[in-house]
Amino acid sequence: MNLRHEADRVRAGARLSRAESHELFGSTLVEGADQEALADLLVALAERGETVDEIIGGAQALRDAMLPFDHGVPEAVDTCGTGGDGLGSFNLSTAASLVAAAAGARVVKHGARSVSSKCGSADLLEAAGVCLELSPEQARRVFDEVGLVFLFAPAFHPAMRFVAPVRQRLARRTIFNYLGPLCSPGRVKRQLLGVGVEAQLAPYAQALSALGAERAYVVHGAGGADELTLAGPNQVISVGNVPAPDFDAQDLGLAAASVEALAGGEAADNLALLHAVLSGQAGPLRDAVLLNASATLVVAAVCTSAIEGLERARTAIDSGAARRVLEDLVSASQLAGGGAQ
Repeated sequence: MNLRHEADRVRAGARLSRAESHELFGSTLVEGADQEALADLLVALAERGETVDEIIGGAQALRDAMLPFDHGVPEAVDTCGTGGDGLGSFNLSTAASLVAAAAGARVVKHGARSVSSKCGSADLLEAAGVCLELSPEQARRVFDEVGLVFLFAPAFHPAMRFVAPVRQRLARRTIFNYLGPLCSPGRVKRQLLGVGVEAQLAPYAQALSALGAERAYVVHGAGGADELTLAGPNQVISVGNVPAPDFDAQDLGLAAASVEALAGGEAADNLALLHAVLSGQAGPLRDAVLLNASATLVVAAVCTSAIEGLERARTAIDSGAARRVLEDLVSASQLAGGGAQ
C-alpha cells in the first residue's frame, strides 16, 4: 500500500476501511516510511475527523507491533484513558488502580507521561520510586508478586519511535493519540476507559467492542474530565456484560465537588496528594478515587454494584492495604528492574 497515494486519497475525501487502515498504519510503524506522506495523512485524517473503522484498524496495527505482555489472568483490568482533558487534575485513575488492586482486582495498568497536565501516570509512579523500564518478563514477576503492574507505553510500543519525529513536528493531536487506550500490551478484556471529550464516548465503546473487550465502561466525567468526578452526572457507556452504570457521586452518597477541587500539580505535588489519600485523608480527592476504584472493581467483576465497590475501596484504603500495594509495587519493580530509580 503506497503511503503517498493513500494520503492523497484521504485528503480528497476517501474514508479508509478497517482493513485498509490496519495495513496502512502497519506500514508506518517500520523504519523507512515516507515521513512527509505520513504527516500529510495524519493532518488530513485529523482535519476530516477519524472514523471508528480507521481508529480500529490503526489500533490493530499498533497491537501487531507492540511487545506482548503475557500475564495469564483473563480477568485482568486496565484503567488507561485518553488524557487530554486539559484540566490538570490529580491522577485519579492511577490512584484508583492501586486501591482496586488492594481490594482484589488484578490490574495491568498501561500508561505514559503527561499529555494535558504536569503529571501523567508514569510521572507520578516514577516519583514514587516505581521502575518504569521493565521487560515483559520483569513485568510478569512484578504482576505475580503484587497483583498490579505498570506497563510504560514507550517500553512496550518500540515501533512508535518510527512515527515520533512526525508527531513531534506536527505538535497536534493525531490518530495516534486515540490508539494508546486501545492497545494494552496485556490485551486486557476488561477496562475502565476515560475520555476527555464527550464525542469520543461512542467511538471508543465501538472500538473496544470490535477489539474484543468483554467488560468495559467508557466514561466522561462531569466538568469535562477523562475520569469519573463529583461535579454532577457522569456519562458512561457500557461495553459487554457489565451491570448498568450507576456512578453518579451524589446518588452514591458522596459529596458534590467541582473539578477544580481535584486539581493536581507537578509530580512531587501529586505524590504528596497520593500519599495523603492512601493514608486515609478525607475530602474530594479521596471520594473521587473511591468512585473510580468502584467502577474498576465492577468492571473487574470483583464487585457487582457501585455501592459494593465503594465499600471495598474504602476498606482497602482504611486498612492500609492500598498503601501497601504502592510500597510493594515500588520494591518489586526496583528489584525486577535491577535497582532503585
